[in-house]
Amino acid sequence: MQKLKFAIGIPTINRSDLLNEALIKYAKTYPNTDIFIIDNGNQKISSPHPKTEIFVSPINYGVAKSWNYLADRIFNVGYDYALILNDDIVLGSNENELNKFIEEVVCKYDFVVTNNNWCSFILSKETVKKVGWFDEKFGNAYFEDNDYYYRMQLIGMSYYKDTILDPEIFRNSQTIQKDNSLNFGFDKNKAYYISKWGGEPHNEKYKIPFNRID
Repeated sequence: MQKLKFAIGIPTINRSDLLNEALIKYAKTYPNTDIFIIDNGNQKISSPHPKTEIFVSPINYGVAKSWNYLADRIFNVGYDYALILNDDIVLGSNENELNKFIEEVVCKYDFVVTNNNWCSFILSKETVKKVGWFDEKFGNAYFEDNDYYYRMQLIGMSYYKDTILDPEIFRNSQTIQKDNSLNFGFDKNKAYYISKWGGEPHNEKYKIPFNRID
């Protein structure tokens, strides 16, 4: 098989039950794919997938910092693309299909994402060089994806949605459903977004963060 161009990164905090279901599937459909997991909840995960690396964070890193950690780890071991997945979905494609998709489609775009929010997306090393990392000042969760999307728009980067990244099992916000206290950062992140860009998503006014000219 041709060398894989990607590895999988999955953040998790309290849904190891759903993650384990996905890992059982990925052991069959992604048997040669390295999987990197950041466990923000010390869930003592034992993966059935033989090529799994699990990092237990000392605190909850939140979404943005977790995505950054996973992508950085994937790029540093030699991959050009990070396939970032939620822990509460099961992706339906296999590693050969994904590798071919990256070679034939993803390489033409700067960012590729599923139709189901950002539960599954492909981030390239080159895109990070151009856009930067996710803004870790968005604590916990929410608006970090809107921020990255807007930053890509500002510099004219291409954004593409494809059904190959749509999961065969899609569950939305299962982390919050299990522990609603993890939703506490929504209003704070919203306020930070508005402060940074002068309006809510799709109603931004600033072209420079915080409208600052240094």
